[in-house]
Amino acid sequence: MSTDEYVEVDVGAGPVTVPVSTRLLSLGTGRGAVPVPADGPVDWSALDKLTDLSSLTWTGAERGVVAAVARHGVQYLEWHDAAGDIDLTPTRVTGLRLFAGDLTLLRLPATTTMLLLQDPPPAARVEAPGHGLDLRIFFERQEPAIPDGVRGAAKVWVRAGRTFSAGVLAALTEVESIEIELVDPPGTLADTGELGVHRRLARLVVDNAYDWDPATLPDLPALRELEVEGTRKTTAAALKARFKGTAVAVSVSGAKSESWLDAHIDNPFMDWVEDGKAFGTAACKAYAKAVKALADPERVEGALRGLVADLNAIQKKYGLIDTMNRDHAAEVFAGLAARAGVAEDTAEAWFDDRTF
Repeated sequence: MSTDEYVEVDVGAGPVTVPVSTRLLSLGTGRGAVPVPADGPVDWSALDKLTDLSSLTWTGAERGVVAAVARHGVQYLEWHDAAGDIDLTPTRVTGLRLFAGDLTLLRLPATTTMLLLQDPPPAARVEAPGHGLDLRIFFERQEPAIPDGVRGAAKVWVRAGRTFSAGVLAALTEVESIEIELVDPPGTLADTGELGVHRRLARLVVDNAYDWDPATLPDLPALRELEVEGTRKTTAAALKARFKGTAVAVSVSGAKSESWLDAHIDNPFMDWVEDGKAFGTAACKAYAKAVKALADPERVEGALRGLVADLNAIQKKYGLIDTMNRDHAAEVFAGLAARAGVAEDTAEAWFDDRTF
């Protein structure tokens, strides 16, 4: 490692050695992150060493990060625990991922083309100049609501839990593409008749809405693409029949039978069957086995370690646990461990016994 290929970056809480060509930098905690002082000034001049820096991750209060992003020409900003009024108009940020926390007002520069908001408060406001924004809003804890000020968005991707009302999107009068993803089964998509207000809507994606009546979908004059991912076979058949011979191209994947859904609708590994029926079925059985064992408080460790062992065996047999499935398995495992009252660091240590 030569000294002219690496530099030390120290913003006030200790140096970290990184490649001089670093484009993406995380400030805060976590593996590979540059630590930040708990209080007091942040030495943003340390970023001068990274002439190729284009993406920055930040957590907490503003503390000068906006000026630093402007000075160093950062194009992509990820900001966790954002709160209060945030004015990014001095910057040239093109992509912003904001974990909204207690956000009240967000001002965006004209350069911003993609905005991802995680759990924005219902009263939050956004000032987004121009039209054509690619808006992504993910809800985990907050009740779904679209912030004021983004009605000019051209694309919107909404991720919600068990239920989502299409009426929430009514203010997005300029939208041309809508993607609705439900992450908690059975996935209830309600009030789809409200989509009729989107007269420019050309593309509609519905993901994992197993509880949805396709007959409620209104006539959408501009619609040309309808994609349904994760649904009932009866819903898929109804949609294909309705749009047969029209200008709407219908694409369906992951359609499941009533018998499969009756057996697995509450299983988080249900969609793994798309990678292989035997593979997905084995994962569903492993999860069900773990849940049953966790009913006995004396078997918590054995149940969770047993799930990891079962997933190891499934990977050895089928080899289909890729990066996405591994991350999904980690989320499922963490959820089970939390429900069982296992400390997070202990759960992580048990999950690290995996071979996938």
